[in-house]
Amino acid sequence: MTKNALIITPFIWEGGPWRGKRTVYAFLEGLQRAGYEVHVVTATNQRQVSETTWEGLHLHYFHPLLAPGAGDYDAFHSFLTQISQDQNPIRRHLTFRAFWLSFVWGAAQRAKEVAREHPPRFLYGINNLGIPPAWWVARTYHLPFFARIMGSPITQWTASPLKLYLARFDELLAFKLPAEAIIVTDDGTIAAEEIHQHLGVSAERIWLFRNGIDKALFQIAHDRRALRQQLGLPQDAKVVLWVSQLVNWKHPERLLNALPQVLAQVPETRVVILGDGPTRGELEALCQRLGVQHAVRFDGFVPRSQLPDYFHAADLFTAFYDYGNISNSLLEAMLCGLPVLALDNGHTSQVVRHQENGLLIPPQRPEQIAEALLILLQNDPLRERLGRQAARDADHLLQTWEERIDREIAQIESLLSSTAHNNAAAGSTTMGA
Repeated sequence: MTKNALIITPFIWEGGPWRGKRTVYAFLEGLQRAGYEVHVVTATNQRQVSETTWEGLHLHYFHPLLAPGAGDYDAFHSFLTQISQDQNPIRRHLTFRAFWLSFVWGAAQRAKEVAREHPPRFLYGINNLGIPPAWWVARTYHLPFFARIMGSPITQWTASPLKLYLARFDELLAFKLPAEAIIVTDDGTIAAEEIHQHLGVSAERIWLFRNGIDKALFQIAHDRRALRQQLGLPQDAKVVLWVSQLVNWKHPERLLNALPQVLAQVPETRVVILGDGPTRGELEALCQRLGVQHAVRFDGFVPRSQLPDYFHAADLFTAFYDYGNISNSLLEAMLCGLPVLALDNGHTSQVVRHQENGLLIPPQRPEQIAEALLILLQNDPLRERLGRQAARDADHLLQTWEERIDREIAQIESLLSSTAHNNAAAGSTTMGA
């Protein structure tokens, strides 16, 4: 008998196949390894597309009623990434709300059709858009349901219930719907105890997992000189790397604002920014105003296969996000032997240990970024020592994507088996009575 899994998600890859975070695809790939036929429900505005297969995944599309202001989007070109380009925060918020409503309704209707045709063993909803329709369909067909949330700063708003409901209603709902388990990315923004205390989710339903990493890809030895030549970087440069979507809460401008002071003492410093997003234009304009445009490169999104080249060509990695900094990019940097300079917020210090594998700056003191950069750029032995320890720590701490996902699927299957056994036992007791 075919073992089906039904996944509802707003995307598989955000910026095209093999571009952006691997998180969603890694889970789908893991289900295939575990013997599942994987059916994915997602949205597109391309009317000629209804159902297709990619990498053995069965993609079932629906067409949202409301998706204003977007270009073409599908499983590989995220609508969410597109609307994030809108510089007007009110319009952006309203556009997201319209899309959220359309996605929840449309995904639920499409997923019901798929569930009837390919009865799943369980439903799995990803992020704020995928979780409500997955719960809805699971409830309709009396199926187990799992929710997947990729990190969350939601506890920052719990002190103000009105603000929480107005700004984060969809996220609050994602946590509150009764799932068999809520799988949350351990990215330093939130802890299991905070989810339990502030949101009232029972502790046994919270599964906190750190993301996996492509160890084989990032641990390959590289010729640094050849990489710099290939990437067009000066051999004598001190290269500072930033990797993230360019969105407000990640604050790459904190790095750029420190650069004039750094260049005054280390003029060979070069900053490479990988990623794209709504704040790129503002950041490029800021470089012009600061007079540092000659020292900054915006290389946009690059294929994952090229990421190790940038990491191994750089001297240090920076991350100055608002809520926590344990991103996939930071973990990949550490694995490549780069020391990390980051804000000490969220649970970042669980991974980045001050003066052991990087340097941490108090979040209320961003003016210290320039000083910390100079310490690292001017002290080669310190930078190399921190980098070596970062690589050791990352290798010891991190699982491969296969290990990480196989562990989650094993827990899902164990819970499903336990539930099936308990239901069978209850049925036998009822019949005996």
